[in-house]
Amino acid sequence: MAASLVNNAQHRLRRLAREFRFRLNGWTVAAVLLGLFLFLPMAEVLWHITSPAENWEHLRDTVLGRYLKGSAILVVGTAGLSLLLGVSTAWLVACCEFPGRRFFEWALILPLAIPTYIAAFAYFDLLDRLTPLLIWVRTNISPEAMTWLSDMMVYPVTTVVLAAVLYPYVYLVARAAFSRQGSRFAEAAQTLGHEPQSVFWRVALPLARPAIIGGLALVIMETLNDYGAVKHFGVPTFTTGIFRTWVSMGDLPGALRLAACLMVLILFLLLLEKWLRFGAKFHKTSPSDRPFQRYPLGQAKAGLAFLCCLVPLVIGFALPLSRLAYWASLTAGKVLDATFLKLTVNSIGVATATGLATVMIALFLAFTARYFGSQAAGATNRLAILGYAVPGAVIAMGVLLVAGQVTQATGWILTGSLTVLVLCYVIRFLAVAWQPIDAGMERNCAQLNQASQTLGATPARSLFHVNVPLLRNALIAGGLFVFVDTMKELPLTLILRPAEFETLSTKTYDLVFQSQIPESSVPALCIILVSLLPVIWLNRQMRAPEQ
Repeated sequence: MAASLVNNAQHRLRRLAREFRFRLNGWTVAAVLLGLFLFLPMAEVLWHITSPAENWEHLRDTVLGRYLKGSAILVVGTAGLSLLLGVSTAWLVACCEFPGRRFFEWALILPLAIPTYIAAFAYFDLLDRLTPLLIWVRTNISPEAMTWLSDMMVYPVTTVVLAAVLYPYVYLVARAAFSRQGSRFAEAAQTLGHEPQSVFWRVALPLARPAIIGGLALVIMETLNDYGAVKHFGVPTFTTGIFRTWVSMGDLPGALRLAACLMVLILFLLLLEKWLRFGAKFHKTSPSDRPFQRYPLGQAKAGLAFLCCLVPLVIGFALPLSRLAYWASLTAGKVLDATFLKLTVNSIGVATATGLATVMIALFLAFTARYFGSQAAGATNRLAILGYAVPGAVIAMGVLLVAGQVTQATGWILTGSLTVLVLCYVIRFLAVAWQPIDAGMERNCAQLNQASQTLGATPARSLFHVNVPLLRNALIAGGLFVFVDTMKELPLTLILRPAEFETLSTKTYDLVFQSQIPESSVPALCIILVSLLPVIWLNRQMRAPEQ
């Protein structure tokens, strides 16, 4: 046993020596330092899990349990419903033939353009329609029963609203996984006497499991990050608790403790996701495998399939959009002015700058780690992209802590600037750009990079003359993903926006907070329309390999 431990230690030391001797150069050192810098705000928040907080015992005994319960209920409910909607619709459009399939194939992604808080605002009067029921319960049963029922009703309503706009994360990856499986395994199962339902459960779903779990993880992270929707419906979660403790109570140490607890919960979920995907591999179709032959559905089943695809599209996109359009037609004259134009320019400008900066950083990090084979750069890459799994409010708090320490040390005031805001966006959405770039580099550039090294090309020449042309679509896709996410981001923007600087998202939230929901429809519609074109383009790019 002791000898084995010694041998393992010697092996690790030799690997570390090779790393430092051969693979640490100007590129890799810069990548390592940049990755650590991007991870620093998250590490700063984690560090405060043991920091003293005067009111922590009170928070722990009174509200921590409520925040944990509310977050857990929303995560389980939203993830479960998104899984049901995303997988079922993906199977229908990818593997079945029915009237309207081609329309639903691209239309089912449209809810991705609607932020969760805007969907919640569009359904603001949904709970009001249940008021007669609550009055009856209070009159005929008890006021306590009415309060309990009211508290319980907000959870399914919030869950439905969140799942209706988040299910495309599961739908996209599941559709791609089903489309790329080919017909070999399905035909073998049919030869053994399995019906389409059995083929789905025994063949298609297990092969698609790694992709589906990845999409489900995105749904969970977006649910934990949400602030506008849960605040609107009055659901106690960690995000609302952080805002309440920090802004309303003025208790920064307590808010940091809550943020650190949330980060621990997220790290647990990430480990759980890794465990669920342990041993699972993405199925690759061989060149000789024929495309999947869709199952033709009879009249009754075709009608049911049409309805199954129509319902989430109506709830997640058509109804919110139509209600916002109606309100906008009544209030556009009051809202559309020079100030609104400034809001639009601010939002698009910040989103564009964030998209460009994030793509350049992601390209540099991914290229450096793969070109030089640096394990140190690869490890810091993984740390840097953790920002997407962390709510925007937590990242904002971490950045403010780091900025405060820099101010104390140097006298430079960093907070309240657009640079810090864009930096936070980069930290938050780096993974969105890094994932397609890194995947494209692994698939298309590995051998060419080796060839360029053999021929004596410099790393910069390999980057710009080999990798960038081959990664054009991945770079555009990553930039557009970041652009859309930045346009929709709310909690981070609320905390870090400079004074007198507003975006479409903050304006929408402020109007709703002032009970001017019809007036909020105009900036909300603008967010949706600006986000819609990139979403449609991304959908077309993702469909191309499937076809």
